[in-house]
Formats: sequence, structure tokens, C-alpha cells
Amino acid sequence: MASIELLLQYECLSVIAVAAMFGLICGSFVTALSYRLPRGKDFVIGRSRCPSCSTYLSPRDLIPVLSWVISMGRCRHCKMAVSARYPVIELLCGALFVVVVVFQMPFELDRIILLWVLTVLLLALSVIDFEFRHFQNGLVLVLYGMAGVLAWLDQRSIIPILIAVAAVFSIGLCLRVLGQFLEKKPGLAWGDIKLGMALAIPIPMAQLLTFLIVFGFITLVLTIWVGLGKGKRHFPLGLALCAGAFAALL
Repeated sequence: MASIELLLQYECLSVIAVAAMFGLICGSFVTALSYRLPRGKDFVIGRSRCPSCSTYLSPRDLIPVLSWVISMGRCRHCKMAVSARYPVIELLCGALFVVVVVFQMPFELDRIILLWVLTVLLLALSVIDFEFRHFQNGLVLVLYGMAGVLAWLDQRSIIPILIAVAAVFSIGLCLRVLGQFLEKKPGLAWGDIKLGMALAIPIPMAQLLTFLIVFGFITLVLTIWVGLGKGKRHFPLGLALCAGAFAALL
């Protein structure tokens, strides 16, 4: 019995290690996607360049986290500082991939892979919203598709999904109109409403409280951050929506 338990622990640790490594690689993809897509650059076949000297980067410069650490956060060619956003996003993606695996034990490979794809999408959308204060419609459309697949995998009924999507749209529209009436500007951006409708598709009613708690906590933190004058006036609500959805879908 003890040997079986040790074997199971070893297998679990192996899966977690693979999840972390794969998450770091996907995190590197998120950094490229969130940097290039809003700037109109090719993120599919375009080669990575140093943002300062535009030198094409070799494979040794693109190892997640490790390349940044070895080069001490500087370009190997021009010695200019490289933003810490790259290792931070890679480490965060790796950690989120591990969280998905841990919360999905016993392992359901199809659901884990789908949640990993959703994690990449949610993280990319969060980074873009945090930096540019808007969403890329293409990413949101892909999110709708992945959300629909997850809802189908979880055997969610179409009626509750339609009700949830309609409710999110109605609430979002009311908040938008209310903000326009009180502050002479939309209270909620269309991008936030579209994102909320997409996230309403896979989240079951039983996990709604989890979504609201995480969403409320992140919103409070961001409110304090913006109130202290550390950010722009536009509130990155999409980040809170994505964080709440990730927690609710585990």
C-alpha cells in the first residue's frame, strides 16, 4: 500500500512539473500575444525582436524566465533593460497551469487542456486590458468559442446559459446607461459587457458566489490602486472579470 501511495505521489508530482513547464512556454506565448496584437504586429509567424535595438532573438534568448535571469534583465545585444513583464507573465502562467491541474484531480485530460487554453486567453485579455484599457475582438470571439466548448463538456443546459448571458447583458447595459446619466460618460465599456457575456456561458450557477467573491476582491484592490494615483483613470475591470472566471471554473 505504501509503495502504491508513493507511486501516485510521484505521478502527481510529475504531472505538476509538466504542467509548470508547459505553462512557462505558454506564458512566453502570452507575452508575445499581448505585446504584438494590440500593436498590430504579427504574433503567429513573426520572429521575436529586441524592443530597443530590433535585433532578432535566437532560441537562447527565448527560454522562459531563464533567459531573462541569465542576461540580468538586459538585451544580450544592446544591453538595454528588458521589461520584467516577460518573466512575470511566464511565471504567472506556469503557476496558473499548476493550479488547474491540482484542482482537477483526478486528472481529466480533455478538461485540463481546455482550461489551459482558457487560462491563456484570460491572461492575455487581462494583460491587454491592464496595459491598453481595451480588448481585442478576435480574442474575445475565440473566448466565446472555448467557453461554449467547456459548457458542452460540462453538459450545461442551453436555457440557463441563455438566461445568464441575457442577465449579464442587461446588467451591463444598465450600468453603462447609469454611468452616462450620472457622470456624463459610459459606466461600463462595451468590451467589458462582451467579455462578461462570454464568461457567463461556462460558469455554472453553483460557482457564481466564487466568481463574485474573487471579482469583488480584485475590484477592491484595483479601486485602491487607481485611487492612490498609480494608474490611469480608466478602470481595468476586465482583469477582475477574468480572475473571477478563472476561480469559478476550477
